[in-house]
Parts: sequence; C-alpha cells; structure tokens
Amino acid sequence: MSKEVHNKLIMVNSFKGGTGKTSVALSHCVYNWKMSLAGTEDYSRVFFIDIDRLGTSMSYILFQEGKKLRYFDDYSPENYENVCNEVEMPEDRKDCMFYAVLLNPVAALRQDYFVHGRLRQYMESGSVIFEEDLLDFIEKCISDGENNLFVLDCSPGLAEMERRLLGDFYGLRDRGKLKVEEIYVTTFDSSQIKKTINCLNADADVLHKEEREVNIVLNDLYNCRGIARDNADFIFNWKETAEEILEELKDKGDKGKEDNIKNSVKIRYKQYEEKQLRANIINNKTFLINDTSLYALQQEYRDEYVSVNRKGK
Repeated sequence: MSKEVHNKLIMVNSFKGGTGKTSVALSHCVYNWKMSLAGTEDYSRVFFIDIDRLGTSMSYILFQEGKKLRYFDDYSPENYENVCNEVEMPEDRKDCMFYAVLLNPVAALRQDYFVHGRLRQYMESGSVIFEEDLLDFIEKCISDGENNLFVLDCSPGLAEMERRLLGDFYGLRDRGKLKVEEIYVTTFDSSQIKKTINCLNADADVLHKEEREVNIVLNDLYNCRGIARDNADFIFNWKETAEEILEELKDKGDKGKEDNIKNSVKIRYKQYEEKQLRANIINNKTFLINDTSLYALQQEYRDEYVSVNRKGK
C-alpha cells in the first residue's frame, strides 16, 4: 500500500513593506525542513518561492556570491524542475530537499518589449502569464507523488494577481490536492497594524472561505519587549494588541451565520532576534549555510497565539 501523499502551501504576505515578511517565510521553510529531517514532519521537498515581481533580495541570503542561479522568469512546462535552485545546508541529507524558486531581482527594471517571446510591456498580461506558470509549476510538483511544502513570499498587498492566486489555491484545496495557510505580517507600528486591519476587512468578502486558516504575525522588529523591560513608561503587551486586532476585524459572512473570518484567525508573536538582524546587516552578513538557527521559528511563535476560540481561556 502506498504512503499517503500530502502537500501544503503557505502564502506569506503583508500590507506594507519592511515588516520582515521574507524572513518569516524563510523561517517556515527552515523549520519544516529541519523537522522533516528529524522525522517530526514528513515533507520530502520544501520550496521557498519568490513571487514578489518587483524582485526580492532573498538570493543574496540563500546563496553565496558567484553561484549561478536559475530564475522562474525562464520557466518552461516541459522542464519545470530547471527553475529549482538547491539550497546548500550544513547537513548533507537527502531525506528532505530544500529548493529556492526565485525571480530575477533586476528583471523588473528592464524595459524589454519582448522577453522569451512573450509580451511583457503590459503589466496585466505579464501577471496572468506568471500566474498560469506558477500554478502549472505547483501542480507538476504535486503530480510527482512527493510530499511538498510550498512557501510563497508575496509582493506586499493583495493585488488582483494575489487574489486570483489565492482563489486558485483554495480551488486546489477543495479538490484535495493541498492544504492552504495564509500569513499576514505586521510590526507593532500603529500605522502598519491599522493598515493590516483595514485591508483584511476590505478583502474579507473576497477572501471569505470555509475552514480558512489565517495567521496574523506580530513581528517585534524593534525589540518592543526589550524596551518595555528596561523602561517602565513604555507600554507593550502583544496579547492585548492581538485582542484589539480581533475586536476590529469585521464579519463579512452571511447574516446569522458563524463569523468564520474571525474564528479562523490566529495571531502569533515573533520575538526580536538580534542574531537574525545582525546576519542581514552589511559587514555582519551570515549565509544560511553557516547558521540555520538564525531562521528557526521560536517555540513561543509555534505554541502561543490568540484566537477567538481561545479568548478568555
């Protein structure tokens, strides 16, 4: 009897740049890769997929200078695996492979009218082509019969392409092909939190799904907990902030029905990590292969959260 195959897709987004969204996405990849090697998880392949079409800088963290990379810009359905870049890790193990699927970080700056025979001067046309290629890539990976984790690092915000993709992913979920989790990252900056609430409320009718799994990650990039510990007049309590966010999330479901949007939301706290911050600063940079612990998900992040169902418990 063949083993049960399972696939999961985590879509990591934010509604403003500078929230640490990419680091959160990478942390989920590293954690699940490590757990698969340890036998706690059962993924045979973990994919970090960059879909920020403005171009992220993740390739500079994952790969040392001089490595020749392949970009998703050159995607071909016939050779879909060619756009996968194997990420070098300290443990030389083949139990679980870790791949990065990247966009060319400078391609968006080019003014070419034709790229690989496709019209790219029309942004909407380019988005549709990219969306179709991405779905094709994911479905081909699923058809391989491996257990896959796909972690998508999105462009900030929910533009039309991201909305369509999310609908497509839920369609795959409804056909039993994969599980879907949404993550929205914000810092404790009041403007970022307010924008996150407003954008989720504005899109709640579009994104309303049964059994939807949503995480809002409060990323302590500024070390608010440390400042509060050293300064009595600095107020910081992440769980109180989480409760306030939940109170402001609106129900866009049918009248009289259970508030599925609120009840599906978990709010997690990602504590300040000095080592992770330093690793990304010039003259202090550390490649992932040198220290995978830099991007491990803390126990607190994995275990502690606030949701509607747990309020008051």
